[in-house]
This record gives sequence, C-alpha cells and structure tokens, in this order.
Amino acid sequence: MNFLLTERIDDYDRFNVWFENEALPKIEAAGGKVILKGVQLDDEQQLHLVMSVDAPETLQAFMADPGFTAERVAAGVHVDTTQVTMLK
Repeated sequence: MNFLLTERIDDYDRFNVWFENEALPKIEAAGGKVILKGVQLDDEQQLHLVMSVDAPETLQAFMADPGFTAERVAAGVHVDTTQVTMLK
C-alpha cells in the first residue's frame, strides 16, 4: 500500500537528521519503505513523503503512537498540518 504524506516542517535539515537516524529505522523495522522524500522548491517548509507499507494497520499504528508523534513534534513537524493520501 502506497501513500503520500504532506506536512509543514520548521527546518528540512533538522527534520532529516531525526528522520534518517530515528524514524527511518523504526519505519523499516515495521516493514515500511520510503520511496521519495523532499520539500517543495518554492516552499522548503512543505514536506512530501511517498511511502509504502504492507498493511494499513502499520500506518495507523505510527499515526496513533503518542511517542512517535512527540518525536515528530520535537523534529519540527507541524502535526496539525499532516495530510495522508492513499495511492493506487
């Protein structure tokens, strides 16, 4: 199952340090895969992630995990702006 996640972030470099060192290992351990990660050329605070997970429950577990949410906030993610679009 593939999906697009978009959200506002404070700083792409700061986000990347957290994402590569902490989030990505957790995502991969749960069977997830990052296909594409980047920010808009005209707005470096608008993050886009295209990812794949084996089951929708995996995505739901990450999104509902208060600890993971707190880590995202600490990395500068504006979690109230997160939008997930399922892809076919």
